[in-house]
Amino acid sequence: MEHVRITYDGPALASHTMDVRQIAPALLAFGDLCEEAGRALFGDAFALRVEVKASFRTGSFGIDLSVAQQLSQQLIGLLTGDGVTAAVNAKAVLEIIGVAGGGAAASLIGLLRWLRNRRIKRVETAEHGRRIVTEDDDAIVVEERVIVLLQRRTVRESLQRVVEPIEQDGVERVAFGGDDAIVTVIERWEAPFFRAPQAEDALIQEETRVIPFSIVSLSFRDDNKWRLYDGQATVFVTMADQAFLDRVDRNLERFAKGDILLAETRVQHWQTASGGLRTDYMVQKVIEHRIGASQIHLPFDG
Repeated sequence: MEHVRITYDGPALASHTMDVRQIAPALLAFGDLCEEAGRALFGDAFALRVEVKASFRTGSFGIDLSVAQQLSQQLIGLLTGDGVTAAVNAKAVLEIIGVAGGGAAASLIGLLRWLRNRRIKRVETAEHGRRIVTEDDDAIVVEERVIVLLQRRTVRESLQRVVEPIEQDGVERVAFGGDDAIVTVIERWEAPFFRAPQAEDALIQEETRVIPFSIVSLSFRDDNKWRLYDGQATVFVTMADQAFLDRVDRNLERFAKGDILLAETRVQHWQTASGGLRTDYMVQKVIEHRIGASQIHLPFDG
């Protein structure tokens, strides 16, 4: 079992009290942080338990927490002779996060502090882990496990919530340590470095194919989003064929009910940040503008 002391400090905490609406979400987030980091590093079967160890301490506002693997896992460890590994794993989680041990600089917290929200240009394989190169060509080497936590969105979001109280008026810093010493301190001005990146839509599939569209409505605004019907549904389509648009502007293209556009179309399928799906259509080239049939078609011979 490992012990972690979290201390929030600032003028608003001179009386050693803290609004429960600030501390409760932060402590719950710390539990989530440990659990998600454990799963990221040692697999979904690995689970940590975070408990309040002692009463609130005088001086600023501090609370002691105990971190250990779930009882069922401890029993399995004892039966399989892996109890030592279980204890080592719990300690390793805290050290890699950067809230225990002596190597905070080589932890997730240390890496985020070093990055300072700079964009990562590339991640390279190095002799002792991974080399991260930033947009300004600064570089640092960290072990693989730190990269694992850096990529895990649930870990990053939990760490953000742990740090968030220091962005409130009168709370200036948060310190993490063990039984003997403070391991790391995050000051208010550093809080933006620990915000998780916003979730982004991810491209699942992209293809280009020729699609016949009937025209529902046209748009001549800057975004050129036309409403077209593909035979199954009405979709918004970006008209990106500038040559075709120029002909429209010069009144060389006329539209009537029943017209068909045969268009080379790029179709992109996205997984949205909210977990849904989105499909985008972009007409890259209008191959043919087929005028709506104004006469009855007869199968003439020859």
